[in-house]
Amino acid sequence: MTQITNIEKNEIQKKNNWLSITALVLIGVLLILIISFTFMRTAAEITDMILEATSALKIYYIVTHALFLVTLAVGFPLKRIRKYIFFGYILFLSVSAFIVSIIFVIVPNIVIFSLFTSLIIYAFINKKINFDLKEVSIAGWIFGIIALIFGFWYLHWIDDPIWLNALLYSPLGGINCPTMIAVCGFLILQSKPRSHLLDFVIGFITCYFGFFGVFRLAAYVDISLIICGGFLVVRSIMDIMKFWKKQTDN
Repeated sequence: MTQITNIEKNEIQKKNNWLSITALVLIGVLLILIISFTFMRTAAEITDMILEATSALKIYYIVTHALFLVTLAVGFPLKRIRKYIFFGYILFLSVSAFIVSIIFVIVPNIVIFSLFTSLIIYAFINKKINFDLKEVSIAGWIFGIIALIFGFWYLHWIDDPIWLNALLYSPLGGINCPTMIAVCGFLILQSKPRSHLLDFVIGFITCYFGFFGVFRLAAYVDISLIICGGFLVVRSIMDIMKFWKKQTDN
């Protein structure tokens, strides 16, 4: 009886391993596609698309900013439901940016935010979304707060005076950069258990678009994406290394 149980466990483990490998291959292909898509248009064409998606939805972005403030104001003090509030908001941002990308036919963002949405939901189902804030390091608080500030107050693609208008209708929940760094900010503030895959993929894509924004679109505020996305990538790699070391020791 024990032998049968062990055989069944091995079969389940093999299935899970194959599923994991398949998922990683699929994500790898999507990452290659995302990077390829970003070079299919000129910097001027990309700028025109982003400006169109920003200027056409100013009222909507005021709403996404208001929801951001409500999420923080309600989520931080209410420990018991914080996980659901923060999860709900990052899921909302991803779905929102996905829909905006479809409306304005921004192909890379369609792929990006469908991937974000899938990974966020998958992590939540597997109980790898955790916002109890118990184990957040000082560095985590610093980088998390920086990411949240620049997600809310994204200083590009808007009319002058930028410093003021960014507080009102920077394209949070619409285009990739402010949406990505806002999602990063929430993920940085997670405690264990958390999804290494979710952290790595979102951190990597955010970091990539930070470099893309700075060097191709002259959006120098995207240095914040490089810094905060890079932090998430490094932390996820360290988490993975600790996990495998523990598995090896056992």
